[in-house]
Amino acid sequence: MTDTSFIVQILPDGTKVRARAGEVLSDVLARAGIPLSLYCHKRGICGKCAVRILNGLLPFPAALEASLLENRRLGPDHRLACRYEVRSDLTVETLPGSRLEKIAVLDTGVPSAVFIDPAVKKLSLVLEKPSLYSPTAVADSLRAHLKSPGLGLPLAVLSKLGGPILAGGRPATAVLYDDREILDIEPDDTGSEAYGLAVDLGTSTVVAELVDLRTGKVVERAAAVNAQNSYGADVVSRITFAFENPDNLQRLKNAAVQLINDLVAGMSRRSGVPRHRIYDAVIAGNTVMNHILCGVTVDTLALAPFHAVFSSLPPLPASDVGFALHPQARVYIVPNIKSFVGGDITAGLVASEFAGEAANELYIDLGTNGEIVLKKGREFVTTSTAAGPAFEGMNVSCGMLAVAGAIHRAEWDDGFKFRTIDDLPPQGVCGTGLIDILALSLARGLLGRDGRIAGPEKKIRLTDRLSLTQQDVRNVQLAVAAVRSGVGLMLREFRVPMARLDRILVAGAFGSSLDIGNAQDLGLLPDVPESKVAFIGNASLAGARKLLLSRPDRTGAETLAAKIAHVSLATRPDFQDEFVKALEFKRYSGGEK
Repeated sequence: MTDTSFIVQILPDGTKVRARAGEVLSDVLARAGIPLSLYCHKRGICGKCAVRILNGLLPFPAALEASLLENRRLGPDHRLACRYEVRSDLTVETLPGSRLEKIAVLDTGVPSAVFIDPAVKKLSLVLEKPSLYSPTAVADSLRAHLKSPGLGLPLAVLSKLGGPILAGGRPATAVLYDDREILDIEPDDTGSEAYGLAVDLGTSTVVAELVDLRTGKVVERAAAVNAQNSYGADVVSRITFAFENPDNLQRLKNAAVQLINDLVAGMSRRSGVPRHRIYDAVIAGNTVMNHILCGVTVDTLALAPFHAVFSSLPPLPASDVGFALHPQARVYIVPNIKSFVGGDITAGLVASEFAGEAANELYIDLGTNGEIVLKKGREFVTTSTAAGPAFEGMNVSCGMLAVAGAIHRAEWDDGFKFRTIDDLPPQGVCGTGLIDILALSLARGLLGRDGRIAGPEKKIRLTDRLSLTQQDVRNVQLAVAAVRSGVGLMLREFRVPMARLDRILVAGAFGSSLDIGNAQDLGLLPDVPESKVAFIGNASLAGARKLLLSRPDRTGAETLAAKIAHVSLATRPDFQDEFVKALEFKRYSGGEK
């Protein structure tokens, strides 16, 4: 005897798939490669998976289902796919608003997309008014309506339940976090107002995005120089500052929190989105930045073996961190990997889907710390180097961030010819421009391979008022050598010849503007075909946004971070010799291949 099955035809695709008797329609469509929006995780309380039944059995809808369909102004031939059990041959039509669509996360370099499934969700509700015959507690009635008997209710939410918000027959909105806790009960239907905050907490710069949690759209973006720069330009100097006086840690924390709050206030003002509608935040920072933001000591990172106090944390109340968002908002710190390789790298790996297929690949973040991740097949190993902020246009006399007026590309035509961001007159030089200028200077004898500027003036003149000094060149030289020596040692240690590299992903402020050939001429990038190099821009921010929009990806991030091995270059006796050799501007040698 065989199980009864039926044919389900799905329009407008025309796809046909066989379904078992009693199989839930949303599962059938997912198996056919047509996933629907299961916003409430198939509890039948959001109404977002509605389909039209064109042919087949049409059972009478339950009261809640009928109400949800009516609210969406759908006809009597519509049903919720997560409630519908297949009992006959069927022809169904999916609705544009019910299909689950992937949205792009990385705009450049490599394709990366995400299905929207945020930790924070809003569900509309109308509770029946309690009666003398059924004096059910409001909290119990609320949990029953949301079909989640174990939902947590903070005191701040409980205090609202006895008021007019949930008076019988009045619409309200429940704000859920991770399907475990109710963050708020809001009067009226506020389901269209759900926002989150994605932050790349960099050593030199901080970039934030205000994101619509329903659509994945970036509503506003803001950036600023990290206010902690006044206490030191790199993580080592900030660790030292914090180590000197217990109060200094709080000063560093306050600087970061105030800056992020200022960025949020500006985005809120420009977009018209009130801060109390921001319910979730994801922070991608390196290990030191994450510890400081949480007010956790960095003493253990000051001395060998340079270990962190934490790798991952449960979501934190935003009020505990100090963020001025919704009073019950949560903050998710992207998990650190080990030592100085932090959550910003984890976020970048998630954004670029680095853990996908088995391959030999390098992930290089050209920021202040210069982190490197090597994938050999399906094994992962990482290290970090003290590159300094030169790649971000810092500690260079005419350096600047990649903003309007910055020289970001350079060519030679009887002298330097520059391209600036937004085509404004040159105001300074950002990281990509520095690489171009030094490579061109090297090729034309203005600069020696040892980094010395030719001529008595000891300057590389760019415009009437902009020049690179010998110290500027030295700072870039040190940054290049730090990355090159780290990459070279990793490739040799794990026996991955340069010729066997399948791909190199370059993340950081360089974005997609870096000239690969010029970077290879200076020795910054391995000497591989340019087709193998992809620039993915601010992958840390893209990863923070992806983790803001996808709750399942948070689990994946934690699993990935925990399984990446770490190599400390500081403990290697050959690192100093490797670093000194890497100070010479030249392409990778045959020995590194």
